[in-house]
Amino acid sequence: MPATVVAAERTDGRDRLIALALGLAALAVYVRSLLPGVGYSGDAAKWQFLGEVGGTPHPTGYPLYLLVNRAWVTVVAVGDLAWRVNLLSAVCGAATVPVLYLLLRRLGPGRPAAAAAAATFALGLTFWSQAVVAEVYTLHLLLMTAVTLCLARWLGGASERWLLAGLALFFLSFGHHLGTVLALPGVAWLLWRGRARLRPAVAAWAALFAVLAAAQYAYLLRMTAVGAYVEQPVHGLGDVVEMVTGGRFRRQMFTFGPTELVRDRLPLLGRFLRRDLGVLAVPVAYGAVRVVRSGSDVARAVTVHLGLLGGLAAVHALNFDVADVEVFFLPTVLVLAVLLAVGLDGLAGRMAARVDVGGQGHRRDGDRPPPDERATPRRVADRRAAVGRWAAAAGLALVPLVTGLVNYRDASQRGNRADAERIERAIAAAGTGAVLITDNYVDSEYFWYYLLGEGLGAERDLTLVHMVSPREVVAFFERGRGPMATVATADTPVYTATPHQARQLADAGLAVTPVAEDVWRVAPP
Repeated sequence: MPATVVAAERTDGRDRLIALALGLAALAVYVRSLLPGVGYSGDAAKWQFLGEVGGTPHPTGYPLYLLVNRAWVTVVAVGDLAWRVNLLSAVCGAATVPVLYLLLRRLGPGRPAAAAAAATFALGLTFWSQAVVAEVYTLHLLLMTAVTLCLARWLGGASERWLLAGLALFFLSFGHHLGTVLALPGVAWLLWRGRARLRPAVAAWAALFAVLAAAQYAYLLRMTAVGAYVEQPVHGLGDVVEMVTGGRFRRQMFTFGPTELVRDRLPLLGRFLRRDLGVLAVPVAYGAVRVVRSGSDVARAVTVHLGLLGGLAAVHALNFDVADVEVFFLPTVLVLAVLLAVGLDGLAGRMAARVDVGGQGHRRDGDRPPPDERATPRRVADRRAAVGRWAAAAGLALVPLVTGLVNYRDASQRGNRADAERIERAIAAAGTGAVLITDNYVDSEYFWYYLLGEGLGAERDLTLVHMVSPREVVAFFERGRGPMATVATADTPVYTATPHQARQLADAGLAVTPVAEDVWRVAPP
């Protein structure tokens, strides 16, 4: 075997070990900062029980995530249900880090810079915050990164199997998060760049992958029929189209005029970049310059692909009127990670060269070198080069370390039990044969987790009537009408754990009696 091939294999082996180490380190950090149970948001609580009990979520459906969630909670039997699903996000997030490192190495940065950029990505505030709760975003970023790595390898000369793997993952990811559609222009660009190597058979494979990807949505039809929680039913093709095109969320998309976009929405992007990048914007900008000036063809092509994905994701986020808009900027972080790696690689090279030259620049012309330098000039030069490399590596190591220290407090969910304890107190106070009421989506999902996911609804004969208004509660007590009347009688105890609802019901003239901390019994006046 030629020596150059052996060397390449040895390098790849070291890269795989570094990638594995980065993934394990990220997983350790995520598990350490993991949300211990139910909480964080209503969506997180929904994902914590939906894989176990079956059913359909809000648009855009997420059938792939539901299937992965179901398999995960079935196979992983450690800890309670909520913790296990939180752990699924941590595992997907940790798996993204080594894939990103291998992608960065494929694009040219050296090991220290690639490792530093991948670790910094892992400890970025927005990504880290989603890796410690039950959410869909770490799996989405894992799929997008894996697709990019496969296509980058194929574009760099690897076999067609990498192309097919990338296309398979790309189409599969449409069943997870419809944000995948934003990657379509970039993927098309990479295929165009490698068009000389495309065979007609690839189109047939792509069509097959597309059909299999679409088939994932049949799972939603099945879950509508047998699931315990059906938020948006799917009975046919029309319902599938309604689900994947955003359903009720379409009203919140692209509703801003030009003035609102400039005045109100663009500052969101600025705040996101300041929060997730900060001073790292400098090496990111330097990386962009280096890619344009001296990057390889593959590096430039992949950067364009990720730039299109990140730019379109930012445009979508700015035009989407939701509270948690930051998570929709996450695909933008991928291109920033590439530029950060390239920029750090260039800055580290400059630092190493400066230290090496600095060690030789203190002698005036005509000075005799020290005896040890006269004896071993190569050894001294090697020593200075080594010092330069170690100084650069130390500087690179500080980047993710400082990032992690700065973000830990805001990203960590360790010990966050306040919402779980509040809901548990309400269920304990209700005992058996009672009705629990809520006036907001988040508390409803917290209660559903315990009643459906943990089975306490059937075990204790507890029923949830969610999102009821004070008028509807009054109508139940006075006339036996409204949504509560379908599950309760006048003698059924009624409880709420929502302070806002307790105040509103008291203002409506009902008897609202505290029975535990943040738990009230509701009765006629």
